Amino acid sequence: MHLATRLQRSLDLAETRLRDRVTLEELARAAGLSLWHFQRVFSAAVGKTVASYLRQRRLTSAAHELRHTSRRILDIALEYQFESHEAFTRAFKTAFSVTPSEFRRRTTFPWAATRPPLNAASLRQRLAQSPMTPQIVSLPAFTLIGFEARFISAMSPDATNLQVIPPLWRALLSRRHEITGVTDASSYGACRCLPPPARTRDDELLYLAGVSASSDTPAPAGMSRWSVPPLTYALFTHHGLISELVRTINFAWGTWLPASKFAPADGPELERYDERFRDGGADSALDYLLPIQPAS
Repeated sequence: MHLATRLQRSLDLAETRLRDRVTLEELARAAGLSLWHFQRVFSAAVGKTVASYLRQRRLTSAAHELRHTSRRILDIALEYQFESHEAFTRAFKTAFSVTPSEFRRRTTFPWAATRPPLNAASLRQRLAQSPMTPQIVSLPAFTLIGFEARFISAMSPDATNLQVIPPLWRALLSRRHEITGVTDASSYGACRCLPPPARTRDDELLYLAGVSASSDTPAPAGMSRWSVPPLTYALFTHHGLISELVRTINFAWGTWLPASKFAPADGPELERYDERFRDGGADSALDYLLPIQPAS
């Protein structure tokens, strides 16, 4: 099934639930994707996080009600899942540059600031093919040893990736020599979703900065060991600034994957750093590996 069709199912569900609470898990189930894969694909394809898209759709629908009905602002705010008049007013003013009461008195409607619902045609346009083509590679099982920590996804307004991940790399740099049995010269960044009982929120993830080591290598004090299963990956080589890596990742999830014959596979996403990385500047390169499987 084309990913545009999967995403459209979740968008259709969201449209029916603008006035009700809907969870990320429900939307992911509608798309037939895991929670993490759904958030990745949605953000890359739509250009917004799920929460941001829902907020914009609710504010747009609320604006129509303000314009065409005489209902109390508080009643509209609560119906569209805002906790208070104040919270609704803040969000509305951020979106439309006027308060709800001021908006009601105006004769013009800020169409440019509204978010119309996405449909299958617009999704397929967003997911159009691009000339960037990955290598499809299969890797055997291997072991990673390094420093791990939980973080809040970069797709969240509460993102902590920039605070959490760089210290892991600094720790690895200072203590890499303690890891014995290293199997190659590369360094790896690995990211995976936490299972529901272990995570405290939907967008909490686990990241490890480490190296590949033999399976019997002991993890030094304070370090963790990950066993990565044998998987097939789409390998994208990112060229340029490390700060622009998100563009390559968004392309992989939002453009290439939906147009391919593959689906996401359970397993960690990998960043592989070798001698091409240099200092992460404009002439640097690294590999991003997306675990995949044949689409059903």
